[in-house]
Amino acid sequence: MPYSRESAGKGGHSDFVRNPDVQHFLESCDYMKPPSDDEAKAMASSFISAPIGQPPRLPKFVVASDASKSDTPVNDKLPSTQLGFIKVSHVLISMDKYAELIDPRSRFVDPFKVADMHRNAQPITYVMPGSNICYKGASNVRDGFRQAVYDQLTANRRDGSNRMVLTETLFALNDNRIIIESCPSHTCDASIKDLIFTPHNPMQHCKACGTTVYATDALRLHEGISDFGDNMSAMTRMMNAVEHLLLASFILELLQANPATLNKIAFVMDGPLALFGEPAKWQPRIMKLIHKANVKLKQLGLEPLLIMGLQKTGAVMDHAHLLERFLPNGVLKVIDDTYRHTYITGSDKASEDFGYESYYGQDFLFKTERGRIFNFALPYPFESKGGFGGRKGFSQVKVKLDKYGSLIERACDLIRHFELDLYDNAIVPVALAHRHASISLVPGGKVLDLIAKAGLGKK
Repeated sequence: MPYSRESAGKGGHSDFVRNPDVQHFLESCDYMKPPSDDEAKAMASSFISAPIGQPPRLPKFVVASDASKSDTPVNDKLPSTQLGFIKVSHVLISMDKYAELIDPRSRFVDPFKVADMHRNAQPITYVMPGSNICYKGASNVRDGFRQAVYDQLTANRRDGSNRMVLTETLFALNDNRIIIESCPSHTCDASIKDLIFTPHNPMQHCKACGTTVYATDALRLHEGISDFGDNMSAMTRMMNAVEHLLLASFILELLQANPATLNKIAFVMDGPLALFGEPAKWQPRIMKLIHKANVKLKQLGLEPLLIMGLQKTGAVMDHAHLLERFLPNGVLKVIDDTYRHTYITGSDKASEDFGYESYYGQDFLFKTERGRIFNFALPYPFESKGGFGGRKGFSQVKVKLDKYGSLIERACDLIRHFELDLYDNAIVPVALAHRHASISLVPGGKVLDLIAKAGLGKK
């Protein structure tokens, strides 16, 4: 590692260039290579014409979400002592209002109406203790992080009579009963299966060590926390979990208040429909909730809830860009596990079911009639992944297009309606959400630096 302000030597690469072991190592590596023209044409032949509504089947409203984080040192002299800032933004777009943005007489966008749309953005912020910070006098970083997760998720994030408390969402997803297998304190790890958490009893104490145990420990976010190391990955897991819990919170609220309203709203998330790392075990509960909402909508004679994840980057999009020039416009491909294994991941052994532990949505590739390519995901149209003859059985049933009913056509119509020239593979709702969720390095990141330093400096 160089010293501060020390520049690197210009010839540092020469040791690698002259070393024959490096070349031998590179020759020993297998990796995914761009397909030949014949291979690309063979892949492209498996795409089908994308469904299109006549007229387009569009929702009344679109709720788009995006999240970002910043890991900020509390002091220039202590760069390894950090706070985590997490921001999740939701933008509500009325399709009627969106249609009014362009003046038909001039074909120019009305800036005042655009500004009004921006005011519909609702950012939610979270602050977490990161590396080398003990929250509220905790004896170690990990226990302080657990309490911070509990405090942040039990805070009401909405003004007015309607509450938005994510611990209540956690309980609702788990039938108002949460059991944690073992004490989350790294010095104990005793079995605590006899401790049952409910909405009225979200905190208890380990009978072996006396440590306070929180219902939010069921997310297991603290397991990625180290007292001495970099805790940025735990912040990323927290951000991912919060974004999906907020989606579940919206669905639960509407399902209880006015289920028919769900048919008028499309939810669009930036990223895959998946929970990664320690909180991944909660994805079956979100999948079950979406199925419950769709059952209710079917009873009301309405179409299923449209939830869509959009990925701008990743292995699927890398593959799509390699294949893009061989694809005609207006085509669609469901990414089945065989195709993913053969052409995208290139692993030695195909997975029995890609994403079984983390994903609750199926990937599709869609090239629009205007030539833009998108990787979108739709929730699996089942209550659970069981009952299909194991993982291989579910791997086969999840890619049957007829199981998704009208959802694929409606998703394609929504992308067509909102596809955007400003960024690659972008649609307007997600671009708006990203604008309000993103934390810029300057000035946003600098402001967070000042907040962190001033806040801790008061002690």
